[in-house]
Amino acid sequence: MKWYHSLFFKITLIFSIAFVGLVVVGTSFTLHQKKEQFYDVRRFAQSLFRSAYSPQTGQLDTALLAQEGFVTVKNTAPLEAIFQNLPPPPLRRQGEMGRRMFPVEIVEFEGEVYALAYLKERPVQVFQVPFRPSPLLHVSLFVLIGVALVFLYVLTLRSIRPLVPLKARIEALAEGDYTLPPRSHSKDEIGALANAFHDTVLKIKDLKEARQLFLRNIMHELKTPITKGKLALAMLEDTSYKAKLSTLFETQEHLLEEFARIEKLGAGELTLVPKPYHIDDIMAQVRDLLPDENAPVDVSVDPQTLHVDFDLFCVALKNMVDNALRYSTDGRACLTCKGETLSISNHGDPLPHPLDSYAQPYFLGGSKQKESRGLGFGLYIALAVFRLHALPCHYTHEAGVSTFTLELTPVL
Repeated sequence: MKWYHSLFFKITLIFSIAFVGLVVVGTSFTLHQKKEQFYDVRRFAQSLFRSAYSPQTGQLDTALLAQEGFVTVKNTAPLEAIFQNLPPPPLRRQGEMGRRMFPVEIVEFEGEVYALAYLKERPVQVFQVPFRPSPLLHVSLFVLIGVALVFLYVLTLRSIRPLVPLKARIEALAEGDYTLPPRSHSKDEIGALANAFHDTVLKIKDLKEARQLFLRNIMHELKTPITKGKLALAMLEDTSYKAKLSTLFETQEHLLEEFARIEKLGAGELTLVPKPYHIDDIMAQVRDLLPDENAPVDVSVDPQTLHVDFDLFCVALKNMVDNALRYSTDGRACLTCKGETLSISNHGDPLPHPLDSYAQPYFLGGSKQKESRGLGFGLYIALAVFRLHALPCHYTHEAGVSTFTLELTPVL
């Protein structure tokens, strides 16, 4: 999974955008409010100075200004920086503001607000204004919202944090690890999901243990009479009847092994241990596994190495060859390995059903097979093993010849 697909990344991105937006909006709003406050102070100061100014004397009523909190600044030396940065005194426009109007400039310097009055025949007169711009209220409000946003972000991450171990436990369960995850104490939907997964794993584990116990017991109970029969058979004299019984016991034992493999395949408990093996070693093992080591099987293989699970792959090939011999019209089978393909063929009737149907365990197709072993177990096991190896298998029937072709290049 790529990093930008992560739920944690998406939540972090959303909260980051929200936080940056909050900072931008808060800064813009605070500056705007400060500008509005200065505008209100300027209007008040202009109105006050207009009332305090006497056109006859050209003087300001400092008592009136002091009554409103405007204090005359006598020592203006510390405020030289203000005068250096100010534009030239504006000209009085009598027709616009009235005869009693004169310019007043409101400036902020080192945390204090000053009113600069441009009188008619005097230089700038400076008054300290009883106003301090305080954006603390607005800043505190946005800081509080920011803290709440961060708290909500942390709370959201803590709520979805159980998803990380839950994902790991689900992946482990897919690999056959039935270790119970701890129960969650969270009361939200994710906590309920974690607890539901805990209960599910517990039920699956109980079913798995019950199935293993049942399989172990039934295999023991079925193998016991077979073992006793083989032991009793060894005490009999060699006759054709003894040979038939020996073949019957071997067949039953072989069937039990196939039943066990089918059960493990269905439960997903068969795991591969692939290693490189020479094709000649595989063919020799297949020949040893056949009920009749001298069975008429024509083998033609090119020298090469296959990367497979030796035991499972040999059993799968044995089942395919055994089926080819069993259902051929001439009692022969052919096994060929050339290049990137391995094929098993025989002269016989075509399969009555599509090959995918035989990938299902206990498939009968609605018709009774020729023999008690013709239940499709061998073909099912072979197809399942090939699927575990990721080796595609195809079936064709042309000119009376059935051919199973196995591609030796895994499809990932």
